[in-house]
Amino acid sequence: MPGIEIAETLTSAHAAPADALFWLKSRLLMLRRAGLNALARERAPRRRLPALPAGAVLLAHDEHRLYTLTDPRERLLEMGKVQNLRIAAAAIDGILVMPGETFSFWRAAGRATRAKGYVVGRELRQGCMIPTIGGGLCQLTNALSRVAHQAGMEIVERHSHSVQPEGFFIDGTTDATVFWNYVDFRFRSPRTVRIGATLSETMLAVRLDALP
Repeated sequence: MPGIEIAETLTSAHAAPADALFWLKSRLLMLRRAGLNALARERAPRRRLPALPAGAVLLAHDEHRLYTLTDPRERLLEMGKVQNLRIAAAAIDGILVMPGETFSFWRAAGRATRAKGYVVGRELRQGCMIPTIGGGLCQLTNALSRVAHQAGMEIVERHSHSVQPEGFFIDGTTDATVFWNYVDFRFRSPRTVRIGATLSETMLAVRLDALP
């Protein structure tokens, strides 16, 4: 089957012992972050505003193409990425971040699971493209990072990809990779802002607006 052949090709560089070690380390870090989140006293956004009110002021806007691949063998994985982006964007679109609150991508979007409609997409891990459930969400967190920087938000947590593959551009200033739940993207707002995240047929658009 094409999907299996793609998966085998993309994961050939990852030996079984390395995958097992990664799995163990990641689970320990997940538990650690879950404990820290439970103890954290910072306020997390809980309110949502479906539409922009009159008087809202655009602070920052970012728009990038959804489809960029030229290799037809990865087409299914890119379509999976777009599906994952649609679900995650819908989860954060309209979220209000009040003054002093900290926006956390994972707290807002939740874990990417099949039960929520997430599918296999492309994940960049240690310089390799890995097929994984929820793969491709970094395109959304990168866009969130860019608008947060443009709008002058306080960046609380941001992680850049550790390896940049050949032909793959990574902006070290705004690159924001995520991995449930211990690699997160978070920012704190000094004012009331609304996050907008929408997909058209070809583009992902993310924006931050200040509310009156």
